[in-house]
Formats: sequence, structure tokens, C-alpha cells
Amino acid sequence: MRQTPALLCMVAIFLLVLVVIPASAQEYVVRSGYDSPLPVDLEARTPVAVPFTALPLWVMLAQLALFPPELFLAMKLWASLGIRRISGGNVLDQSVRARIYEYIQQNPGLHLRGLSAEMQLKMGTLRYHLNMLRHTHKIAVSGDGATVRFYENNGTYSMEEQQIHKHLRNETTQKILAVLLDRPAATRQNLADAAGITGPSVSWHMKRLEEDRLVIPRREGRMTAYDIPAPVADYMRRQFRAPSMVPVPDCPGVAGHA
Repeated sequence: MRQTPALLCMVAIFLLVLVVIPASAQEYVVRSGYDSPLPVDLEARTPVAVPFTALPLWVMLAQLALFPPELFLAMKLWASLGIRRISGGNVLDQSVRARIYEYIQQNPGLHLRGLSAEMQLKMGTLRYHLNMLRHTHKIAVSGDGATVRFYENNGTYSMEEQQIHKHLRNETTQKILAVLLDRPAATRQNLADAAGITGPSVSWHMKRLEEDRLVIPRREGRMTAYDIPAPVADYMRRQFRAPSMVPVPDCPGVAGHA
């Protein structure tokens, strides 16, 4: 019973189309304003457009009456072809886009090229779906001038947590942070020995961590020791699958706090 009004509306629109289309499709007969034969002193004149309000009344009514059914039929055609406006409610209905979103959920802080390589997707395809996810507020984007990284939106990660995930995506930085979690107040040489990298490499990574306020340097004589702020350290520990991802040898002069 509830479908009766809609059915009647459809029938009325169909009948209206049948009646109005023949009227609007009639031929127009254009006659010269001059007598036959044409005057000898005839001059060419530029045609003047006839405004809509100057048309016969039945033509105006026909055009106005045809607009709603034409719009309705166009929308039905778009729907039948699977063309619809992408919104937050249907953006994940597309299978590839849903996979990208799920992968970002599981790998926060991944950058564009890494996402393309790990998911084996072409850059053009990936950019298109990422833009759809961003415009529908499904993902958040964070950039440092050189690299753009992606995170699940909806307030899942604070700016500080986004910074943490960005650095955890780098294997060397991850090793350094793992060492500092197990051995607070480690010096540059301590970190180099424990992580198996050179001193200059440690300095480069520590500078980036300092800029993002994830480590705090502290001068101890000629050496600089580093600590991770307690809230940052607590969050990092939850991101590591084990208490330490890097075996840390005993470092002389380094406090062995847990």
C-alpha cells in the first residue's frame, strides 16, 4: 500500500512526458519578413536571439514541465550505471579503497611510496583512492616537507602519536628508540654500540627526534645523554611487540632502568 503514491507519481510523469514531448518537438516554420521578390536595396542584418520570455506560452510551459522528469530520468540513469556521489557512508564500498583504508589502520605513519610498494598498487590509483578517503575524513595526513604520511582519522592519533609512528617506520630510528626504552640516559656512543651504527648516524637521527620532542638531550660533561619523556615512552612500549626489539648489550656508564 505504501508504494501506491510512488507508483501513481511515476505514471503521472510518464503520461506528462508522452503529452509534452510531441508538443515541444513540433516543427517551426520561419518566413521572411520581406515581400517576394526581395527588395533591391536589401541589407544584411545580424540575427537577434529571442529571449525565453518572448516565446509562446505553450513553449515555455512545455520546457518548464519537462525539467523535473528530465532531471528525474537523468538521476535514475546515473543510478543504474552505478554512478553516485561518494560520501562517508559509502566510500568504503569500493573494495580497493576499503583495503587501502584497512592497511593504513594496521600500519599508521606509512608514506605514499611505501604504501604503493607494500600493497603493489600503481601511484595514480593509490592517489585517487587516498584523495577519496581524505575528502570523506576517513584518514588524516601529516607531512614534514619531504614525506607525506597517512593515519586513520576520527581522532585516533594525536599529533604527538603521529610523530611517534612516523619515526617507528624507520628501522634505524626504531632501533635507537628501543635502546633508549631499555637504557634511559644513553649517550651517543652507547646508542651507536647498541644499535650497531656509527656515531654520526646516531646524531642525525637524534636531531630529528629532538625536533619532534620525542627525546630530551642532557649534557653530562663532554657527553650528551638522551631520555624519552615518560608519556612518550609509555606509548612507544605499547607499540613494540616485545619489551625490546633490539638486543641491548651492557653499556658502561648507562643506567639500566626498565
